[in-house]
Amino acid sequence: MHDKLTLVAITNGSIMLHLKECELILKEENIAIINPYQIHSATKVDKNSYGVYALYLDKDWIEKLQNELFEICEYMPFSTNIITNKQTYRKFLSLCTTIFQNDFTIKKEELIIDFISNLFINSSNTTAKKSKNILTCDIKTYIDKNITSNLTIEEIAKEFLISPFHLIRIFKKELGLTPHQYILNQKINLSKELLSKGINIAEVAITVGFNDQSHLYKYFKQIFSISPKEYQVSITD
Repeated sequence: MHDKLTLVAITNGSIMLHLKECELILKEENIAIINPYQIHSATKVDKNSYGVYALYLDKDWIEKLQNELFEICEYMPFSTNIITNKQTYRKFLSLCTTIFQNDFTIKKEELIIDFISNLFINSSNTTAKKSKNILTCDIKTYIDKNITSNLTIEEIAKEFLISPFHLIRIFKKELGLTPHQYILNQKINLSKELLSKGINIAEVAITVGFNDQSHLYKYFKQIFSISPKEYQVSITD
C-alpha cells in the first residue's frame, strides 16, 4: 500500500492482482489501475510473463489535475481496476517508452498530462469544465524569446499564472498544436536558418537547444524529409 496512483501493463503473459476487494487477472492489452492506499500484491499466472510497465503518479499532482478538470477538492478514485480499451493500452505503452527516451522534457510532460486527463475524462461520469480563455499570442511571444532554452510546461505556466493542465488544453484548442509541437517547429526553423549560414551542425544543435546532433537530426528529417547535412549541402551547392 502506498500513496501513489499506480498504472500497470504487461506485454506478454498474465499476472494475478490481489486486491483487498477482489482478485483480477491482468492480461496483455489491459491496464491495471490501483488507487492510492489500495492494498495490493501480484503473482505470475504464466511463468513466461514479462514486459511489465508500472507508472507511479503522485497523489497531490493527481488531485490538482482532477480539480482542473472537474472542480473537485479531493481525490476521486477510479471505480474500476482494469481498463480493457486496446487503444488506451497502446498509448500507455508508447507513453512509458517515451519517458525513457533522450528527448525534450516538455514532450514527456505533455504526454503524461494528456494521457491521464483523457483517462479520467473517459472513465468518469463527471463533466470536465471548460478551458479558460487566455491570450495565447503572449505565450507564443514568451516561447519565441526563449526558444533556445529547454522550456518546461511548469515554467511556461508559472510565467502566465495558469496551471500546466490549462496551458496544454488552451494552447492546443486555439492553435491546433501542443506547446511542445510549437516549440519543436520553432527550433527546427531556427536550425534551418543557422544551417543556411554554414554553421556546424553540432554547434547548431546545441545553440538551438537540442540535446545533441542526433536529436536535431531526428526531428529535422522528420519535418523536412532530409537530414541537416543534406539540407546544408543543397544550400551551398
